[in-house]
Amino acid sequence: MVETRRTVCALDCPDACSMLVQVEDGRAVRLGGNPAHPVTRGFLCGKVSKYLERQYHPERLLVPLRRVGAKGEGRFQPTGWDEALDEIAARLKEVAAQHGPEAILPYSYAGTMGLIEGSGMDRRFFHRLGASRLDRTICASAGAAAMNRTLGNRLGMGPEDFAHARLIL
Repeated sequence: MVETRRTVCALDCPDACSMLVQVEDGRAVRLGGNPAHPVTRGFLCGKVSKYLERQYHPERLLVPLRRVGAKGEGRFQPTGWDEALDEIAARLKEVAAQHGPEAILPYSYAGTMGLIEGSGMDRRFFHRLGASRLDRTICASAGAAAMNRTLGNRLGMGPEDFAHARLIL
C-alpha cells in the first residue's frame, strides 16, 4: 500500500518548500511538490526533484570508509561505525592535547544546512569541545551582507509583496 506523507525540503535555501512523498513498504518511491504550498504551488527545484535518485543510488556510501595508503590515492576500505567514531575521537583528543582545542576547525557545508539542519548538534559538540568558530558557509555570508546593505535585512520581503511591486530588479 502506498502512503502519501507531507515533509519539508532540508536543502540550503530559505524557502523550506513543502513536499509530498509517497512511501511504499518503508521506502520513498515518489517525491513531488505540495500543490497546497502558497508560494511554490507544487514546484520543486532541480536539486530536490532528483533527490530519490541520489538517496537510492547503488554507489551511495552506506558505511564509513578508512583511507589506506597515501592521501590522494583514492584508496579506502570499509570499517565499522564504532571503529570509525573511536578513531575520530582519538584524533580529536590528540589534536586538542597537542595544539589546543582551537586547532580544530569544524567545517560542514554540503548544501543541506537550511533552516532545519543549520543549527545541528554538531555546533553544540564543537562548542563544548572548545573548537574554533567558523561561519561555515561558502557563499551565504557575502550574500547576507549584500542583502543587509541593500534591503535593510537579510530576510528580504515576503513573496506575497511581489504582487504589489511596480518594479522588480
